[in-house]
Amino acid sequence: MLSFDWFNFICMIINLLILYFLMKKFLFGRVNKILEEREKEIEQSYKAAEEKEKKAEEVRNEYQTHLAEITFEKEQERQKNALKATIEYNKTISDANKRAEEIISNARQTARYESERAIIEQEKQMRQMVLSAASRLVSSEGDSHDEKLYDSFLEKAKNDASGGDK
Repeated sequence: MLSFDWFNFICMIINLLILYFLMKKFLFGRVNKILEEREKEIEQSYKAAEEKEKKAEEVRNEYQTHLAEITFEKEQERQKNALKATIEYNKTISDANKRAEEIISNARQTARYESERAIIEQEKQMRQMVLSAASRLVSSEGDSHDEKLYDSFLEKAKNDASGGDK
């Protein structure tokens, strides 16, 4: 049968209390200390992560600001280069137009000179033909053959004069 022994019961409670205090002093104190240290480490890790996140956000903002500045400068440089190119293009076109006008002017002067030279040459030929015809006329006695030569000469001179003016 079962009997209840108070002495054993009290000894068991005392043993349990002693065991509890010993465990609390030597085991739970150390475990709690380790848990507190781990908790502090975790909090520090969170704080460090938050600081790194803030720094990363600042760096990202600086990067975006710098990128915006670079983009703005790049656009200004592109516009400046486009303006320079337009000015250079207009200058080149202007120089080409001036050169073309000079060439046209020189060509007109050369054509005028050649035209005047051709007229002078035709006048010389005409004089020679007139002199030749006059000398034939003077040397001949007026026969019909000389008159035909004289008429053909005048006709030829007329044709040359009208052809040379064109």
